[in-house]
Amino acid sequence: MRFTQSVTILFYVLLLGAGLLSFFVILSGGRQTGVLRNFYWLEADTSGFSNAPATTRWFNYDWCGFSNGDLSNCSSTQAAKPFSPRDNFGASNSMPAEFVDHRKTYYYLSRVAWAMLLVGIFYIVCALVPVAITIFSTSLLASFFAVLALWLAWFFVTLAACLYTGCYVKARNAFSDNNRRAKLGDKNFAFIWTSVALLLACAIWSSVAGAFFGVEKYRNSRHGHHHQGLESGISSDTYGGDKTTLDTTENNAPKRNRVKVFHTWKYRSNRGAQEDSLGVNPQLTTSEYDNEGNQVVH
Repeated sequence: MRFTQSVTILFYVLLLGAGLLSFFVILSGGRQTGVLRNFYWLEADTSGFSNAPATTRWFNYDWCGFSNGDLSNCSSTQAAKPFSPRDNFGASNSMPAEFVDHRKTYYYLSRVAWAMLLVGIFYIVCALVPVAITIFSTSLLASFFAVLALWLAWFFVTLAACLYTGCYVKARNAFSDNNRRAKLGDKNFAFIWTSVALLLACAIWSSVAGAFFGVEKYRNSRHGHHHQGLESGISSDTYGGDKTTLDTTENNAPKRNRVKVFHTWKYRSNRGAQEDSLGVNPQLTTSEYDNEGNQVVH
C-alpha cells in the first residue's frame, strides 16, 4: 500500500506539471511582454501581404509583427484567434495559393484546437481532487472519477495537439514552398506534447492503481466474510451446546477378565447471561461404559 501511495504522489506531481504546461500553452499571446511573448505557434515571412508586417508571429489570441526581438503592430485580441493569412491580412497576389484555396482548413483547425485544449485543461483540473483523494484512501469512487477525468483530459489535450500540429506544419510547408522563411514555435509544441505524454502516464497509472484498489477491496471483503463465518461457527460450538470427549482405560484384572472402560467427559457450556454475571462455573460430567456398552456404576 505504501508503494502505491508513493507512486501515486509522484504521478500527482506529474499531473500538476501537465496542467502547468497546458496553461502556458493556452495563455500564448495573452501578453505581449514577458515570458509569454516567446510562446507562439508560427513565425513566418509575410512581407508583401497587403498591410502585414515583414515577419509575423501567430499566437492564440492575436498575431504580431516581430522585429529585433520585439513585438509590434499586433492585431486585436480575441479568444481562439484564427490562423488564416487570408483573413488576417486580406487578399494579396504575394500570398501562397494554399492559404486562399484552403482558407477554411486553417481557420477551423486553429480555432477548434484551442477549444479542445480548453476542455482538456478543464478535465485536468477535475482530476486533481480525486487523484489527491486516492493518495490517502482506497476509495473506489474517487479512483473511478480520477481514471475517467484523466483519460478525458488526455484525449482532449491529444486532440488539440494533433490539430495544432496539423494546422501549423501545413502552414510552414506552404510558406517554405513559396520560398518564404517559416519556423514553428518550439516552446508551444514541446509543452503541449509533453503534456500529452505526462497525462498518458498518469492515466495508465491511475487505471492500474484503481484495479489494485478493486482487487484489495474484493480480497478484504472475502476475508471478512470468511472470518465472520469462522466466528459464527466457533460461537455456536462454544456457547450453543455440549462438548464431549472420549477416553479409554483398562482395569488391573487379569488379561482374560480384563474389561476396557470407556470414559465419556461432557463439558456443558451453555450458560445464560445470568449465570455469567453470577460467576457460575460450567458443568463437567463424566460417565463410564464397559466394552459391551453397559454403563459402569460405582
